[in-house]
Parts: sequence; structure tokens; C-alpha cells
Amino acid sequence: MKFDGYRLLGFVSGKVPLLRTRNGKDWTGSFPSLRSALEGLKVKDAVLDMEAVMLDPQGKSSFQDLQNALGEGGSASRIVAYVFDLLHLDGIDLTALPLVQRKEKLRTLLRTSKQGAWLRYSEHIAGHGSEMFAKACESGFEGIVSKEGNAPYVAGRQRSWLKIKCTQRQEFVILGFSDARKGERALGALYLGYRKDGTLHYAGKVGTGFSMKSARDLVDRFARLSAKQPILTRVETAGLGAGEWRSIHWVKPALLCEVAFTEWTQDGLIRHPSFQGLREDKDTSEVKQEMPAKTVVSPKTATQKSKPGNMMVNGIAITHPDRVISEAGQITKVQLAEYYGRVAPFILPHIVRRPLSLLRCPSGIDGECFFQRNPGKGLGADVHTFEFRHKGKNYKYLYIEDEKGLLEAIQMGVIELHPWGAPIDSIDYPDRMIFDLDPADDVPFEAVKLAAQDLRQRLRRKGLESTLKCTGGKGLHVTVPLAGTDKWAAVKTFAGSIAEEMVASAPEAYVATMSKAKRTGKIFVDYFRNDYTATAIADYAVRARPGLPVALPLDWKQLNSLKSASQFTIKDVLKLLSGKRPKSSPALVRQTLPSMRAEIQTSKRLAR
Repeated sequence: MKFDGYRLLGFVSGKVPLLRTRNGKDWTGSFPSLRSALEGLKVKDAVLDMEAVMLDPQGKSSFQDLQNALGEGGSASRIVAYVFDLLHLDGIDLTALPLVQRKEKLRTLLRTSKQGAWLRYSEHIAGHGSEMFAKACESGFEGIVSKEGNAPYVAGRQRSWLKIKCTQRQEFVILGFSDARKGERALGALYLGYRKDGTLHYAGKVGTGFSMKSARDLVDRFARLSAKQPILTRVETAGLGAGEWRSIHWVKPALLCEVAFTEWTQDGLIRHPSFQGLREDKDTSEVKQEMPAKTVVSPKTATQKSKPGNMMVNGIAITHPDRVISEAGQITKVQLAEYYGRVAPFILPHIVRRPLSLLRCPSGIDGECFFQRNPGKGLGADVHTFEFRHKGKNYKYLYIEDEKGLLEAIQMGVIELHPWGAPIDSIDYPDRMIFDLDPADDVPFEAVKLAAQDLRQRLRRKGLESTLKCTGGKGLHVTVPLAGTDKWAAVKTFAGSIAEEMVASAPEAYVATMSKAKRTGKIFVDYFRNDYTATAIADYAVRARPGLPVALPLDWKQLNSLKSASQFTIKDVLKLLSGKRPKSSPALVRQTLPSMRAEIQTSKRLAR
């Protein structure tokens, strides 16, 4: 069943409970019954996925009843939760297991724990979807959720699970309200919107579903969010008469409400809406127009997905190959894997046998992304562990040795690869010195190009040749290949002296401090990537940004024609590399640092 409540993640660690909403808010104190139930679980640690609900006498969940229970004078102790997944149990990550296996472990956990009736196992039916849906709608439920029983747990919306609703219903941003024309109710209607392409769009208004109390509470909250200017224009709210337009009290777009309605009109407005309550567990930036999607799979795609391992890329099985990693460009998981497979001869020399920080986005760049540099389950047999000791402490990091390790990482949702500046065989001696020219938002890219030329000339005057790379983001990297004879501290000190020299000669253009408050209108000469454990994006690595731009090494001759640091796509790079073989450039000769004493004295003199 699809529940009508608040989605929560429940955490338990050493009998200490924690409840978080989908946008990370700590709501443990709002659900005393669920908090006590988590404390009663027979576990050392666990993570449970659930929906907190209030049930009416017929057993249906009611969002409005839940709102009332959480409000002032409400009965929060009556709130229960239906638990439908188990992500972690007693030190073991379960997310890679099939859903049916995770649910069996969940059933056993809830059955053997003394937590009362507050945490309820969410039963399911295998198959019979049409009958299940018809019965749900007939009984007045919101709908059903259908999931692939053999799917792993991946954060965010996936094609492996579907919401099928009896009526349309979604969240909207509240843009304004009008006064009631008659009666004692505190407001007449709410004016609603959603976000598309970064801007607000008008969705219509809702004038039913409020109680007297909820209307008063809303108006009280709106008083603190009053906006002096209209949030939308008359053109965007076409259909509203001049009198109605003038009656709207505009508010800052900071509150969400849930609205049930029958359909979207051809004008892009909702028909027959009914207010269900405020939503406190989501961010306004997440609200978009939700339209029913076709679920029919083409015969070709079905055939591909029916094969064991889904699709093979250079001998590595890529599961969920059709998963869209970037909506911009509609780039899929298998396309990303194929890219890394084709550029492997070019990227591997920059990343093999080096500690790596991996940016993983299992559900794509619009879902949850996180960095991983420590060992964990599921990354593949060819993603290895490197153990080392630093300042009296032991550490374990990740590294790969070949193309198999690279593609196994991509299969597990890795998009970006950030290597250390030193190999694991000589971890204390960096073999590259990196400067990241990071511009503030108001700095034009032409200024970044001039900064790269400036830096190159300064390094040349000290006898050092450098290479250039667009980062796939806003800035450029200038890298000096080193012989690996100096330790990290010496390399960082030298790089810092160059950065300070640039700041001293042009303080209006450069800054060498991490403080963002001091960067406005300037380029941050980031030399801190030359520190122990620091990393930088690898040459030819993809960035987790819309369209998946590539961090591409360039010849200095290409700098003048470069339009942005993120202009190269996967297709561009494959075209540029077509027919080429990786080869060493004269600029990649390993170099040694000049005498540091002279550099430090020069930096101090310029600073004075």
C-alpha cells in the first residue's frame, strides 16, 4: 500500500535512536512512540526505511490527521510507522542485497524485538498488481507502490519502483493567498507553483480542504514571510482577473503544501484541488510538475534487461544499464561505462596505484552523491585496499591497478575519480604539484585564462614547465610534474610561495585564502591540493554535473580558443581521442623544485 504520511529513516546505534526526514531534518523529538520503538529493537545498530502515519478507524492513513497529531495539543504518541526496508544491520551494509532478502531480515527483526505495535512490518503481495490497485482505489486508499523484488537499495527515484496513484496528488510551493470573501475563515485560497528549469511556474489555486484552525495557522505563518513584490507576473498567472490579482497577498516561496486534484488542464493548471496539509519534510527546490509516466518497456530494452548481468563493457557486467545518470543529454549508466572503457588507456596512467577518492552517485547526479575513499562492500574484487600509517594512526584507502578495477567502480555508481598526488609505492613523495585556479562567480572565464598564462610564466621563470587542464567545472588546473624527491611539506610550501607571489603582485585579481568571503571578484589560487591526503580530479575523468562534462588535459596552444572549463562532453572527448594513442609529452618530464630559500625570500619581499 502507498502510505499517506512522512517518509523517515530510522537509525539505531547502541540503543540511541534517531529519526530523519528525507531532507535530513532531525525529527526524533516529534515522534515519541517511534523513538521508544527504535530503542526496543534487538540490534547493536540498524537503519530502517519507513513511513510515519496516523490511522483512521478503517485502517487508512490520513495526512491531515498526522498533521493534527504533530500540531499543538495533538496526540503524537498515537503515530505508528510502517517499515518497508532495512538498509543496515549490526555492522553489515544490506543495500546490495535483493529487496526480498532485505525484507525477510526486516520481518525477523521486528518479530523478535520488543517494540510494541508502533513499528509495523509493511506486507507485500508478489504479482497481482492490477487487482491490488483496483482494490486499493475501491477502498479509498491513495494507491500502491510496485517494486522489483530483486533490486538493490538505491537512494532517489528509480525505474525499479513505481508509485501508482488512484488520484493525482503532489506538493506545491505556496506563492500567496487571498482573504475569505465571507464567513470567519482566515483565508480564501492559496496560490500555488512548482519549479521548472530553475524558475517558478503558476499551477493554480486551492480553496478547499482547510479547517478553521489550519487556515488561521497558515495566515500566522504567512505574516512572517510577506513579500513586497509579486512572486509571479500577470502573464504567468494568465486567467486571473485584475481584481483577483490585486487581492493576492504574496509570500516568500518557502512553504510547501500537499494538494490532491483530478488532473492537469491543457493550460498547465490543476483541476478540482483540495488542500491536504503543509509538508515540512521536503525542500521547495525539489518541487516540480509530476506527470504520469508510461511504464511500457520496448521489446528491445526488455530483451537487453533479461540477460544475466544486463550489459557487458570490456568484460565487466553493468547492471541497470539504461538508468539515466544525467537528465541533461539523457546519458545512461552504460554510456558512462563505455566512455571510461574507451578512455582507459589515457586515464589509467594518472590514477593506477594511487589512493583515490571516488564520488558515487548510485541513482544519478540528481540523486544522493557521496565521496568514498575507505574500503566498503560491493566495489568489486579489483578495487583494492591500501593501508598506511600517518602521524601515529593507521588508515585504509582505495586504489586500482587496471581497467577492471576502473569499470568495477563505475558499475557501483562512481562518476568522478580524484587521485592523490603521490603513488602508493612512494606515498610521502608527491610526483606532481597542482594549482587550481578557482574563480568567484562574478569573474569572467577570460580572466581565468589570463591567470593560467600568468602562472605558467611565473613557473617558467623558476625553471619549471607545466601542463594545463580544464576541470569540467569553473576553473583550470596548472600542474607541474615532479621527480618525487621532495616531501609533501616542501611541495606545499613552494606552491604557497608562488600563490602568495601572485597575490602580492595583483591583490585585486588573486586571493590565496580558503575564506569564501574574501573571494568576491577574485580568482582563488588554490595550492592546498598539495597537502597530504588532498586530491584533484583526474585527467579525462567525468564530472557529476549536468551533461557530464569532462576534465580534459589540453595543450597550452588551445588555451586562447577555450570558451569554458566545462565545454567538453563525453562525445567531444571520444571524438578528439579517436585514432590516437596515449603518449608522453615533453612537458611531462619529471622536474625538481628549485631552492626553497630563494623562493621564500622573494615571496616575503613582494609581500612587503
